[in-house]
Amino acid sequence: MAKKNSNRRQDKWKKAALKAAAKEPGPNERIVTRTLNAAPELDLRPKTKWFLIFTSPRAESRAMAGLQEAGCSVFWPSEHKTVTVGKRTTFDGDIATFPRYLFAAGPLLAGEGEPQRFIVKGKPIGSVFDIDGIQAIVSDSNGWVRVPARALRAIADYQNGVAAPKPEKPKAPFSPGDTATIIEGPFMLLQATIVDCIGLHEAKVLIEAFGRSVAATVPASSLRAA
Repeated sequence: MAKKNSNRRQDKWKKAALKAAAKEPGPNERIVTRTLNAAPELDLRPKTKWFLIFTSPRAESRAMAGLQEAGCSVFWPSEHKTVTVGKRTTFDGDIATFPRYLFAAGPLLAGEGEPQRFIVKGKPIGSVFDIDGIQAIVSDSNGWVRVPARALRAIADYQNGVAAPKPEKPKAPFSPGDTATIIEGPFMLLQATIVDCIGLHEAKVLIEAFGRSVAATVPASSLRAA
């Protein structure tokens, strides 16, 4: 009887949850939805140099527009955000996935900061820093840092909803029953049979010495497959 009452309570809770989800939002209820924007097709050939641009606060879209007008390829990781209060939409637009950062490549950036002439908003500019919203390019002691293609590909996959591949679990270098030669230590040059692996760095072995088998634990690095 108790079980039947429990099932009735669960059914009642499910119906209440479905009813709450189906009802219209209240006049002051705030709902936020976010959807990642798909990444554009990226030129990831070795000769294409991508750099990481640091922008002013909330200036990613302005910086992107200026870079594109100067002939640059731009990848702005972003998401579409919609905010509603009751039936009224208070915000509907794109925001940065990584605030104040975007990626760019092109002739304006190829000179590593040397002055070049480009037209943006009808005016000539001498460097990338003349574009509205751009504050810096990520650098080290050798100059602007080139973004690796694998990093761009990983961020593009994230924007496109592609699951990152799971890394393979490390495997022990030997299996029980394998035969190996000891290449260092007091048993050097003797033959050993693997009994068990202890993690990735040690192994329990039987060493053939003096006409009998001697049990020992040795570093995996001191074994070489026979």
